Amino acid sequence: MRLVTQLPKTAISFCKPNFHISLSLAISEKFFSSILDCGTPVSNINPKSYGQLLEACVTNKNLEFGKLIHSKIVINGLENDSFFATKLISHYSACGNVSVAELAFHRVSAQNVFLLNAMIRGYSINGLYQKALDFFYENSNGGPEPDSYTFSCLLKVCSLLSDLRQGRKIQDLALECGFGSDLFVSNSLIAMFGKCGSLLEGILVFESMPQRDIVSWNSIITAYIHNGFDCEAMVKVQELIQSSLRPDAVTMVNALSVCTSAATIREIHCYVVRNGHDSTPSVRNSLISKYGMCGQTEEAHLVFNKVFRPDKVAWNAVICSYAQNGCFKESIQLLREMNLAGFDSDIVTYSGIISSLVQNDYADEAMETFTEMLNLGLKPDVITVASILPAISDIKHFNNCKEIHGYSYRHELESDRRVRNALVSVYAKCDSIQNAVRVFAKIKDRDVISWSSMVVGYAQNGHFNESLDTFSEMIKDQIIPNPITVTSVLSACAGISVIRQGKEIHLWALKNEFGAQTFVGTALIDMYAKCGRIEDSKRVFDLMTEKNLVTLNSMIGGYAIHGLGKKALDIFRKVEEPDHISFIAALSACNHGGLIEEGIKIFNSMKDFGISPREGHFACMVDILGRSGRLNEAFDLIRTMPIKANPDIWGALLGACKIHSNLEIGFYSGAQIIESGCENPGYYVLISNILADFGKWEEVETIRKLMKERGVSKGAACSWIEMNNEVHSFVAKERAQHPEWETLSKMLRSLYDQMKEMK
Repeated sequence: MRLVTQLPKTAISFCKPNFHISLSLAISEKFFSSILDCGTPVSNINPKSYGQLLEACVTNKNLEFGKLIHSKIVINGLENDSFFATKLISHYSACGNVSVAELAFHRVSAQNVFLLNAMIRGYSINGLYQKALDFFYENSNGGPEPDSYTFSCLLKVCSLLSDLRQGRKIQDLALECGFGSDLFVSNSLIAMFGKCGSLLEGILVFESMPQRDIVSWNSIITAYIHNGFDCEAMVKVQELIQSSLRPDAVTMVNALSVCTSAATIREIHCYVVRNGHDSTPSVRNSLISKYGMCGQTEEAHLVFNKVFRPDKVAWNAVICSYAQNGCFKESIQLLREMNLAGFDSDIVTYSGIISSLVQNDYADEAMETFTEMLNLGLKPDVITVASILPAISDIKHFNNCKEIHGYSYRHELESDRRVRNALVSVYAKCDSIQNAVRVFAKIKDRDVISWSSMVVGYAQNGHFNESLDTFSEMIKDQIIPNPITVTSVLSACAGISVIRQGKEIHLWALKNEFGAQTFVGTALIDMYAKCGRIEDSKRVFDLMTEKNLVTLNSMIGGYAIHGLGKKALDIFRKVEEPDHISFIAALSACNHGGLIEEGIKIFNSMKDFGISPREGHFACMVDILGRSGRLNEAFDLIRTMPIKANPDIWGALLGACKIHSNLEIGFYSGAQIIESGCENPGYYVLISNILADFGKWEEVETIRKLMKERGVSKGAACSWIEMNNEVHSFVAKERAQHPEWETLSKMLRSLYDQMKEMK
């Protein structure tokens, strides 16, 4: 006769990874019949057998088998037993059937802390975080006394909700119950405070702990990293190494996550090998990824080759390491080898390649890879969608953006904040600011990227006031801007020349230690220059400890628009490796400063730096020659250009012809612009004015008719003025729309009358 004591071996077999979870119900029933029909009285059956079988069901998430065990428990009158109820709650929660878990909880008359903890954990693993907290509060009066595990679970729930207020409340309750010094509760508190952005409180808990384990150290290290204090995290790693405890695989993965140089990665790699962590898959895969991120593809491949049987994560890591460094042929070859090794390429693999292509400005290739992925029948996930959208923005395929937006909505991906952030950015870059605003309005849990995308989007599309308003809302929402946000809002200030707000943002940047950021400093130089404060631009420039090429170009351009050609060229001559923007800024400075010969020399020197003139350089050069009256030279330059002249180049010559009253070249330049199909109303008005200067009224009328036929209309002139901390705009022919127009009109008439009397 088979004894019931053999049951645990059977239960263990259910835990084997290769056990076929879909074991038929008939076999399960036969198995239980053999137990119950063996002649052993029910009272003699060890209750732990059912408990162990339920644990096996939890491991394999076998709902049907668990139901069968549940029925046997009910038949034997054991459903009110708290031990079995706890196992049933765990089983049904693991299988996603929370409502049945609740029934199992409420059917036990004498509830205990194990039942309470099982139910809280059940809510948590099913994403019902707030319900877990509500359940605890409902059972806190008159219910079982919570233990250390209860508070640890609740603090994890607060972390997942990013609810600092609730976390502090749970901390107070834990202190009242005498768990203030409990190791597990303290570890959970550190993790919660770190996740909720209150690092200082996490540090205080860590420092006050009477004893610490490796989890304590890993929790505080993770908290530092999560809050952006990478250097401090590495200091804690060093302190841990010097303590009596030994870092584990989690510590090594954390340490690697903050490495920014190949030398540091190698140092950690050596420590990993010496202490036997190199056999841990998570550490090996992190090493592969970090070597790849630092451009060390050979080292990444060496680590990969030492793996006896690389898993899918290792394959994806090494493929991405090559892709990130522009070695796309190698990454595709590895992708094929991965398939031959028995691993199917998945969404993670393709998402990594697509993201790398986008980061390396291979937008078209990213779209091709995305199409290949779709042809394989793989369905994009949140990461894939968020990765491909920047590629669409680079090539401005508006229809593709709408298609992916539609796909995201249909497959319930659109509600993810990462996808919505990317959509805001992409719509803005595709000149569809209305769609960007609609998506932004749907983001409830906005982060710094959400706000920054909208601030940048408004600025890129010329909606400068809206950009400033959104930035103000962002500050009110207590979201700390990043350098990109500050740079964009400064460009908005420059766009409408609001010096007061520009100065306020400058002060804010200094207080929040953004002043040292090179890109922010560059934006300040540009803002002050466009607001007419070139001395302030120079002051910011001089105070910057680190200047890159963009900074130098901005200062050259600032001097250029103020007509300070010689000062602009003084800086230009200090640039060791100028780019095409440097030359445009320098040529513009020569143009505004009347430095004709210097402009010609600079233009001719471009070939010495291996830079071929582009349309912008030719336009500047034509303007320089034209404004100085050398119209024939400018005309010859256009005719001998290696590229076809665009309307801007002909427009530069046309403007010079208006200044110097040259009808012949002016008429020819105008004809070239009209034939190109250009719809810039300014050029049509300029042609018309030149013809009018020479009394060609019939031709003037022809130009006006042509404008009507083509639907070209001159945009209304607009001006701005800032008074009493408010920007007022005035549009031609829409004067009455301003609420103070009558008062302003009276003042203007009074000034006009006084001016007439002075004559």
